[in-house]
Amino acid sequence: MNKRLTVAVLSALLPLSLQISAQDVPADKSSITIKNHREDVLPVARTTAGGVQAVNLDEASAAHDVVLPQQPVHMTADKLLVRGNDGFVAGRGNVDVMRGMDEIHANTIEGNTKSQVYHTSGKAVYLDSTMALETTGLTYSGTGPAASMDTVQGFIDPTTYIRGTGAEMYDGSGYVRHGLITTPHAVAKTPDYYITGDDIHIYPGEKFTAENTKLWFKNICLFTYGHYEGRLDKDRNQKPWIFSLLPRPTYNNDNGIGLRGDARFPMNRNGDLYMDVNYAVYSKEGFKPGLKVGKRTPVGTFTFGYSKEESTDNDDHIWATRWPELRYYMPRIYAGNSGIYIDGSASWGRWAEGDREGTHKGFRTELTHNPIHLWSKANLRFFTGYRKDLYSYRDAVRKDPYWGVVLNQGINSRLWTSFWYKKHNLSGYTPYRFDTIDHPRQKGFSVGYVLTPLDTIMFTFNKNLDNGNIDDRNFTWVRDLHSFIATVTYKQVDKEWEVQLISKDLDF
Repeated sequence: MNKRLTVAVLSALLPLSLQISAQDVPADKSSITIKNHREDVLPVARTTAGGVQAVNLDEASAAHDVVLPQQPVHMTADKLLVRGNDGFVAGRGNVDVMRGMDEIHANTIEGNTKSQVYHTSGKAVYLDSTMALETTGLTYSGTGPAASMDTVQGFIDPTTYIRGTGAEMYDGSGYVRHGLITTPHAVAKTPDYYITGDDIHIYPGEKFTAENTKLWFKNICLFTYGHYEGRLDKDRNQKPWIFSLLPRPTYNNDNGIGLRGDARFPMNRNGDLYMDVNYAVYSKEGFKPGLKVGKRTPVGTFTFGYSKEESTDNDDHIWATRWPELRYYMPRIYAGNSGIYIDGSASWGRWAEGDREGTHKGFRTELTHNPIHLWSKANLRFFTGYRKDLYSYRDAVRKDPYWGVVLNQGINSRLWTSFWYKKHNLSGYTPYRFDTIDHPRQKGFSVGYVLTPLDTIMFTFNKNLDNGNIDDRNFTWVRDLHSFIATVTYKQVDKEWEVQLISKDLDF
């Protein structure tokens, strides 16, 4: 569609200029600033005997793209040589090169102020708005901006580490010819787990893609996968599924020895449609799979699918099959800046536990707040909520208004304690052991102590306020295993052991 202009269009762009200055630079360092502008002329309206002839802006725009002045390259170094006749520049010692959001830090650098291409043969650090990379053989173009590197290692976002060869960065995106990718806590000479791939393309804040992908645990290749796409969305907080599939061992007396894993596969470009897959394999309970499709919307998240799930309302490790089931999770709603918020969920589907099977409908809502700071190393949190479940099996109904309070108190850098009280005012009943609440009214405390930088011990005590019995007396040892955390718990009251291996980057 053509637009018409009936007034004159004037344009004045500065000609090419070169400015060398040493202002606002420490006395022991030299500085150079290279500014580059392009001269161009835009069409103006022509005046004829019949009046002003309008300019066709669509044609003018196609013929004369307006280019904003490029950002200058600013360089400082302990010693800086600039040759005016051919533009050669060399820096030695604490070299810093900055252009917009791009930064280069090296010991030596050479380049040209006219071509604005700079090269360092040794190690250099390259930073932009999202990436922090250590490189060798770095070549940087100030007119692009663009950069190429012989080798590269570092973070392409806060949760994704890359190491590789033949790297290129241009206009906010990146490319690595061959490399490996892992998560922050797994980084090592040989990472605990990682993927290798070819033709790795990086789109900061959006995603990365890789070809000929392989998943490794140390030096063991677990499986191969062709084209892989990992999300880099800051707002999505999505775990890289190819890592979360990694089997993590677990053990308890009821289930036996087991392996578990999970994954989230994006099903569209922005990731708001996805598929969740999880699995667990136990020596006593067998295979426990789950498959759900989810959709994020402005009014909340909806999921639909099949799952075999373990009880969370009690510690008896009861399993139920939930198929089909539709679930809804409301977005958290805050009361202004008070820190008070409400969230909730609802579900409808069929449950099966042993020979008990029927439709289940239920909802839950809870009102709570961000922890309140009381005094040094102490915080307090209250919560209250309401839950209702309706079962077609025996036409059962259960209502559960509840409330509680948690107080956390740090003693010093190695010792801390927690105290809590909770009360469920149950009416009605559930026909399933799966969602039975074992201890409706309970108080307890826990104490933790850091033995070494890698070892922590904890003691937990819970008392049933309805009958006065001690519900739990648990002793736990926590061991830091680089990218994993191992927990070993002995439940003295139940005379049971529980062992878990938790990934720092994948399970939290």
